[in-house]
Amino acid sequence: MKVTRLLPPLLLILASAGLAPAIWATDKLTSPRLTPDQWQATDQLDHPLLGSIWSLPTGGISAADLLDSLPRGGWLLLGEQHDHPDHHRIQVTLLKTLAQQGRLGAVAFEMLNTEQQPLLDQWLGRGDEVTPEDLDWNPGWPWERYEQQVRSALNLAERVVAADLPRALQRKAYTEGAPAGALDAAHSEFMKELLFTSHCGKLPREHLGQMLQVQLARDQQMTDALAQHVYPQRTGVLITGAVHARQAIGVPRWIEPELPHLSLLLSSLDHKTDASAYLPNSLELDVSEREFLLFTAALPEQDHCADISP
Repeated sequence: MKVTRLLPPLLLILASAGLAPAIWATDKLTSPRLTPDQWQATDQLDHPLLGSIWSLPTGGISAADLLDSLPRGGWLLLGEQHDHPDHHRIQVTLLKTLAQQGRLGAVAFEMLNTEQQPLLDQWLGRGDEVTPEDLDWNPGWPWERYEQQVRSALNLAERVVAADLPRALQRKAYTEGAPAGALDAAHSEFMKELLFTSHCGKLPREHLGQMLQVQLARDQQMTDALAQHVYPQRTGVLITGAVHARQAIGVPRWIEPELPHLSLLLSSLDHKTDASAYLPNSLELDVSEREFLLFTAALPEQDHCADISP
């Protein structure tokens, strides 16, 4: 079934009776904008899709319609390009917008592992004061990229959730396998090939099976974190890489059907002008109505493979 909006039927009934909660009216009146006035990325600034949001089964939608579509008592999986400054700015804007509307639930981060949860809990409500040292922040995730998201989440969210596996459990998954195993052979083969190509074809293929188990274990852990932090009438936000957010191959494959969720993939533009051409290669032919793309300016081309040794 194709839908342009996923507004719960009860709210439609209330709206027709003039009893809808005020925030839904506020959404329309304020015409929220999620993209920056000025992009920090410098490429594709004249692209016709720049700043637009697409539901690929149905076409372009407004920011207000996207916000209306977000599930209450569920999660938005926000997939980023890790080094893109505009993706990080959009994340902050979205968190603040949901908070202003009284709709922000928990905020979960791939960049934090479960061993850091007690530290996060100590700083809840005091985001302006926190330092990376206070959170035992992993320098592999540059603090300057995530400082504003973390501070905003600590200030505004019901809880900030460390969603990822610690290193010791990732190593265990590498040797013993993911706790819940794999889903099917097609998914496993697709993911192994994706791991190989995303590492520039320089990984030993004989290690791809173990690396896949780590990826699966991380997806399973993030899924568990989302399920444990659901707030009625509010929407949680998972900040993660785009692959983890993808419906067909990432965290959503493990989410139980009763937990509502959507994915918003922040997608850097290139020369293509057809929105459907940006749909990532996937396992399934059908485009998920739970997956949206928000098109952003692009960073200058880089050879990310140059510094990776075979």
